[in-house]
Amino acid sequence: MRTRRRTDYPDADIKAEQEKLNRLYDDFSKKYGLISAGANNSAFNSDSSYCLLASLEVLDDEGNFLRKADMFSKRTIKQKVTVQSVDTASEAYALTLAEKARIDMPYMSQLTGKTEQELFEDLKGVIFLNPMHTSEEDGRPKYLPADEYLSGNVREKLAIAKRSAELHPEDYGENVRALEAVQPVDLTASEISVRLGATWLTLEIIEEFMFELFSTPRYCQWNIHVHYAQYTGEWNVEGKSYDRSNVKAYNTYGTGRVNGYKIMEETLNLRDVRIFDYIEDGNGMKTALLNKKETAIAQGKQELIKQAFADWIWSDPERREQLTKLYNEKFNSIRPASMTAAT
Repeated sequence: MRTRRRTDYPDADIKAEQEKLNRLYDDFSKKYGLISAGANNSAFNSDSSYCLLASLEVLDDEGNFLRKADMFSKRTIKQKVTVQSVDTASEAYALTLAEKARIDMPYMSQLTGKTEQELFEDLKGVIFLNPMHTSEEDGRPKYLPADEYLSGNVREKLAIAKRSAELHPEDYGENVRALEAVQPVDLTASEISVRLGATWLTLEIIEEFMFELFSTPRYCQWNIHVHYAQYTGEWNVEGKSYDRSNVKAYNTYGTGRVNGYKIMEETLNLRDVRIFDYIEDGNGMKTALLNKKETAIAQGKQELIKQAFADWIWSDPERREQLTKLYNEKFNSIRPASMTAAT
């Protein structure tokens, strides 16, 4: 039976093995009856290979023997036929994907008798030159199928293709045209939800809002900065106490217990600001107690800052254009793979 699973056996060898199998089966059935018969079923049923063995017999719905299985007389696995030549680049392309799961230009040239350049011209739009390919040693394929190339981060791919097309327009012009046709539709400002603390916002945008909201004097701006730690995901406002005489920071958007810069930092970290009083016992140990009144006042200031940001973020046309472009590049650049990507 193992022989029958081979696809490269000549017909004569298959026939000889079938004759041998027929003799073995006939001898067994004369002595012991059908493989599927009750006694044999009981004897072999615990063997994990019994189902395979029983498949040698074809039975009717009631369990009566009809005939031997096809493998006694037919070739059940067709011989693999190796295609030596094809007429078109499309046929060669289909074969290289089926046989090699990649675009193998030498193989396709062998099948068609065409040069690599001729094949590429015939298949433009179906395959694309990979701009990231620099040499055979870099590990990147020279050609990519359309469904692979026209999916993924297509904005980034378009930027790369445009740079390559500036140097070699005849090779990469088609890349640019195809990628431009599959770019995701840009989201508008009204479709983008943004809150204070969104990590895609630049530090410059956060500082601009903060300085404008608090009317931070220019001389103080040199010492107050916003930082974001990528590894911890933590925002920090450096120099929170530097602008001490600022009424907006300490009154309008702050309290006597916490200034606006600290509330801004808590808001960036998506935390509700809370005010604690500390009571020291006789042993010098301090216990933190939530001051509900001061916390409520501080959280009211926090809501003012959040609302001010919501009103401010899209109010300037230039900033709106800058941020919508940034958002679309970061979060609206992926196109799912599709077998019809070339269309």
